[in-house]
Amino acid sequence: MFFKILDRSYVFVLIVFGFLQCGISLRVYRPFPNEREYDFVKKMDHIVIQVKGENRIQMGVYDPYFFDSEALTNEYGPLSYLIRKELSIRESRYPLLIERGGTILVEEFQLVSLDRCSKNLTFVRLKAKFQIRGFAEEEINYYDEIDSKVTNCYLTGSIITLVPLLWYVPYNGFRGNREDQLNQLGRNALTELFTQLEIHSGFMEKPNESQKLEDPKPIPKQNPTKQEPIDPKLKEIMDSL
Repeated sequence: MFFKILDRSYVFVLIVFGFLQCGISLRVYRPFPNEREYDFVKKMDHIVIQVKGENRIQMGVYDPYFFDSEALTNEYGPLSYLIRKELSIRESRYPLLIERGGTILVEEFQLVSLDRCSKNLTFVRLKAKFQIRGFAEEEINYYDEIDSKVTNCYLTGSIITLVPLLWYVPYNGFRGNREDQLNQLGRNALTELFTQLEIHSGFMEKPNESQKLEDPKPIPKQNPTKQEPIDPKLKEIMDSL
């Protein structure tokens, strides 16, 4: 009887792990309003874009601890495509780069969710160089991470014992699951890359109507409430003038 219960528990754990192995959807893009998955990309021969060692079907990696690492394909396209798309649909934000041309070289881009039994480390690392023709070369070295307890071990223990589930579900909602963490860090890295390109391309965002400062109203001239007494001799001189 004991072994039957043990076998059933083992099967249940395998089923749980099977659900845990369900693929993560990677959706990394620049978070602009009404952003679409794919757009027409213009041909720009005067701008060289390279991503060193880019695998077009693997933008991120998820290591679930109990199973082999899983390659994650970005639903919005590889990094080189995202850069070309950005320059194509938002040319006005990169005036110098579009006019003069230049090079954008991404030397390293890592987006990883590393799951261990007691903790999960999700991180992004971006190293890039870019140069607008006629200007000095600029470097970007960006790193960000989320260290959390969102792991398969904690999730499995919460499902089996039920009681820790009362702690795990609110915590998971606060920290975000591994898919949320990967997508957020990937978008942050893209935002940093494009922001630096905008700054060095001479883009100045015009303030909208709500951001414009109102004309300062003239301050009315105030008369002193108390006047100093006038020297009688000075008064005589003033009257004689």
